[in-house]
Amino acid sequence: MLKMARSSYYYRKSLDLQKQKEAADLRDRIEKIVVEHERYGYRRVTAQLQREGSNVNHKRVQRIMQEEELICKIKKRWVVTTDSNHPFPIAPNLLKDAKITGVNQVWVSDISVPQKAA
Repeated sequence: MLKMARSSYYYRKSLDLQKQKEAADLRDRIEKIVVEHERYGYRRVTAQLQREGSNVNHKRVQRIMQEEELICKIKKRWVVTTDSNHPFPIAPNLLKDAKITGVNQVWVSDISVPQKAA
């Protein structure tokens, strides 16, 4: 008949513009939360948005954060595992001047028992 899709009759431009405005508002709110709480990932941002009354899916929040490069950067803690200032005797390095030229020339082990600090 008119060779036009039925959906074109029901299409409303104002609804499309309204969806774009809502998406932009959501992006702004996500950016505001991330700037305020820089360690928040998409899960915490989603929870914050839901506390504020927004009904939003975590997958949408994650996609928006990835598009806008707002993903939280994970800082790994530096764990100190060596205590060089201990009161225990230090064994000398007997292989300091040795020239090792092949495999299985030197084997090393440690049979010391850990002691408690006084």
